[in-house]
Parts: sequence; C-alpha cells; structure tokens
Amino acid sequence: MIAYGWQRQREMRMKYPQLKNFWIIAITVTCLHGCSVTSPAHESDAAISELSGENLDLLFATEFPVASKDEALAKAAKSYRAGELDKAQFFLVSALKFDKGDADVLAQIGYLHVQKDDSLLAARAFRYALQQSPGHAVALEGMGLLYFKVGNDAEAQKHLESALESGAHLWRSHNVLGVIADRQENFDIAQSHYDTALEMQPMADAELINRGYSKYLNENYHAAELDFRAVIERGGNDKAWRNLGLVYAAQGWYEDALEAFLQVGDERDAYNATGEVAMENGDIQEALYFLTEAVRLSPTYFALAEKNLDQLQRNRSREYLN
Repeated sequence: MIAYGWQRQREMRMKYPQLKNFWIIAITVTCLHGCSVTSPAHESDAAISELSGENLDLLFATEFPVASKDEALAKAAKSYRAGELDKAQFFLVSALKFDKGDADVLAQIGYLHVQKDDSLLAARAFRYALQQSPGHAVALEGMGLLYFKVGNDAEAQKHLESALESGAHLWRSHNVLGVIADRQENFDIAQSHYDTALEMQPMADAELINRGYSKYLNENYHAAELDFRAVIERGGNDKAWRNLGLVYAAQGWYEDALEAFLQVGDERDAYNATGEVAMENGDIQEALYFLTEAVRLSPTYFALAEKNLDQLQRNRSREYLN
C-alpha cells in the first residue's frame, strides 16, 4: 500500500485491503492462536489455574486476602479503576474461585486480558464463559472482536450477531458489524449499525468517523464531510483530518485535500498523498505537480514519492504508445 493509501475507487479498495485502517476499532488485540470456541472443555480448576497468570498468587495472596466473592469483585473493580491490571486480574480470579461457573466473571477476565494485550488468555476466558453459558452476550462479543482483529470477518460477524440477539446494548458489536458491512459494500446496513452505536455512545468519535468513512465509500461526500467536521470541531482527530482529505481529493479539490493532510503530517507526506489521489483520479498534471513537490521536499529520504512519480511517468508513456 502506498503512503496513506488514499485510493477512493472501490476496485482500489479491493486491491488494497489495508484500507480498513481508516476505520477505528475500539479494541487493541494483537493475535489469536488456537481460540476456537469449539475446543474441548477444560475442568474448572484447570481454567482457574490457566487464567491466574504467572506468580500473581505469590504476589498478592498473602497481602490481599479476600473472604468472599463480593469482596473480591469490589477490590477487582477498585484495582481496575486505579490502572492496576495485575491486581485486578488476581481479584477476579479470586472471585472465580468462590463460584467457578460464573460466566460474568469469566467474561470480565477476558476483557481484562484484552486490555493487557494477551489475546490468547482473553480468548480462553471467553471460551470458558461460553462453555458455562453458550448465549452469554459479553463473551460472544469478546470472541467476535478477537476474530475481527485477526481478519476472520465471517466468525466475527457470526459471534457479534449472536451477541446482539440477546437484546444487549453492545455498541462495540454494532461498530464492528458496521465495518464488516462496509467491506461487503452493504452501506445501508453499515449506516444502520453506526447509527445504533451512536445512539448508545453519542459523543464517540470512533463511531462518527466510521460512519463518515462509510459515507465516503458510498460516495456521499457531503454527508461524510459533516461527520468528519463534527469530530474535528470537538477537538480534532488524526483519522478525521485524513479522511476529510480523502473526501476533498475524491472530488478533485486537491488544495483543500492538501490542507487537510497537512494537519496531521509533514509536507512531503501531504504532497505525496494528494498526488496519489490525483493519479488514481486520472488527473495527470495535478499528480505530476504534487508528486514532484514531494520529491523536492525530501529528495534523499522520500523514495516513495519517486516511486509514485516513476509509475505515473510509465503510465503516461504507455498512453503515448497506444
């Protein structure tokens, strides 16, 4: 993918699937290995041991004893609010020891491991929760988000839709289902999901940016601009500025696009990004200008702009030959 990936045509989106980066997903998960929900069940004691984490009992058990499940949950919540994730994990597992089949606690442990960037343990916790309660909405959502993050849209969609069937108000599920619908070019469905997510989280920049990007993909540029502008007016956001640049460039408003790109990048990147869109639009003279400026601004280190400029010149040569 070249530079920011400013391709606007749908065929370019298919060629460059990395364009998903212009959406915002409100989870941070890095990997998912061996996390099938259909894996064989484990004994409760083994599950507790697996989810405890290394040496947490040694660190906290003597200093922070708990006498009941409610006490453990209260201390877990207090630790989480204080940003003490290891301690919160210890208390949640302690609560689980009082009630080994509590799917709610297992789901909380899953989301705690998501926060700790441990996708493997997060998936195991969600899986244990689903073994206890197959229709558990929060655990289904957690698994769906993990599947989505590693690019398995089919499993993600299945789990997230199952989570919503419970009637739970899960804005993350709607947000991600909107992105999946956009990838499938089901823009009306995507808009419906984003609208529902925004009803639950009316001040959420992520959902508003995603809805605007969906409108951009559907070439509803004016409506897309309104969504991005709303985020910018609330304090700004890099993706909102970049996507606003896409909206302007898609309409051939290259100077406006350049100004938007300059809000979140240096000059060479902004000129290169604008030149790429002009090149994709078939506006050869404009593309030559912006790409040449990108090379001039950084002749030594910005090989990317030179590559784009070379590609543009080769394309022009082919046109003359034909």
